[in-house]
Amino acid sequence: MSASAVLVAAGAAAWLGAGVWLAVTDLRTGLLPTRVIWPAAWGLWVLYAAASLIEADPAGLIGAALGAAACGAILAAIHLAHPPSMGFGDVRLSVLNGLLCGWWGWQPALAGLAAGFALALPEALVVIARRGMGASRPLGPYLVAGAAVVAAAMAATRGLVPAR
Repeated sequence: MSASAVLVAAGAAAWLGAGVWLAVTDLRTGLLPTRVIWPAAWGLWVLYAAASLIEADPAGLIGAALGAAACGAILAAIHLAHPPSMGFGDVRLSVLNGLLCGWWGWQPALAGLAAGFALALPEALVVIARRGMGASRPLGPYLVAGAAVVAAAMAATRGLVPAR
């Protein structure tokens, strides 16, 4: 395994540790702590930057930045349009997840976001049917799961450091 692949794998492992902690915290408290999200995002960014330097190819780092920006912008727009429907912790988490999946391109970052919503849909429909439109459930665990599925699929099909 190349040094850059080790760095990407270390970033994914750190993201996974933070993601599991955030998912459990969101389920228990309904909160996604900033004090966990931003350090995880900066750590992932530093590892991706080092991998990009080793590879002498900025494509992964550019994709990660675009993925983080796109996912964050989409959820920020939802939050700003109707704050009760989405907490800002979900917005911050989408930036972290977009950064993770964006290593493989901005499209996988959006796919990770979409996968999180798709995974949340069955429970959301049941909760709405039982409690009405005003009911809510934590979205964080689904956002983490969606990003994990897409990142794992990308790593399996395109490699930790895709040939560009």
